Amino acid sequence: MEQQGEQVTTGTIPIEQQVLDPRAIARASLAAGENASLWWTSAAVVVATVIALTVGTRAGGYAFAVVAAGCALLRAVLPSPGPVALTVRRRSVDVTLLVMLAVGIGALTVILPDGRAV
Repeated sequence: MEQQGEQVTTGTIPIEQQVLDPRAIARASLAAGENASLWWTSAAVVVATVIALTVGTRAGGYAFAVVAAGCALLRAVLPSPGPVALTVRRRSVDVTLLVMLAVGIGALTVILPDGRAV
C-alpha cells in the first residue's frame, strides 16, 4: 500500500473506490429475501417439482421448461434493470440462455419415459 498525501491507495485503485466491501455484500445478501422476484422464481421451481413428483416426470419436465420460458419472456419484456432473480448478464445473454434452457429441457422431456407417481 502506498500513501499519497492523505489518500491511501492499493496500487492504482484508491481504497475508497474498491467495490468488494464484505459488509456491503453481507447486507445485500440479507436484503435478498425481501426481493419478490426471488420468491416468485423459487415458488415456480417448487411447483414444477411438485408436479414432477405427483403427476409424472414428463409433466414435471414440461413444467420446468415452461418456467424457464416464462423467465426468458419476463427478462425480455420488463424494463431495466429487470427482476433481480433473472438479471445476471446483459439482457440478450440472459434471454438467450433461458430460451436455450427451456428448449433443452423440453427436448429432453420428449424422450423421457413417463414415470408416473404411485
